[in-house]
Amino acid sequence: MLRYAVIGKRDQQRRKTTQMTSLDFIAIIFAAGAVIEVWHKGSLFDNARAYAQALQDATPLHSLKGRLLELLMCPFCKSYHIPIYLGLTLLAADYFGGIIASLVRVLIYGLAATRIGNLIDGIVPNRMKYSPDIFGDDNHG
Repeated sequence: MLRYAVIGKRDQQRRKTTQMTSLDFIAIIFAAGAVIEVWHKGSLFDNARAYAQALQDATPLHSLKGRLLELLMCPFCKSYHIPIYLGLTLLAADYFGGIIASLVRVLIYGLAATRIGNLIDGIVPNRMKYSPDIFGDDNHG
């Protein structure tokens, strides 16, 4: 009987951890913006974007492949899908728990922090922005 009580308690703890908090929800909103921004503006995905654009141009729009490529290349379309995928990923990771949940949460919160930083950078005046020397000039005075 004690064994069943312990198993029941573990199930209750697991159910509690698969609930999304308000902070998780807000982080997913900002993380989705970061994912979309990285895909559409990041130099890391230049080649992949060019390849997808060439495929989209060569594929009829009315085909399934054409519609999927349109979704991939449309930032507005992704703004609906990416938060759902991130939320489902977070809930699935929470269900399995442990290190997986922590890593997924760190990834989502990191993306959210990056997006918030980019938004703040776009708001503050130029005189308040930090501009490091990107050319490696050692003449600092």
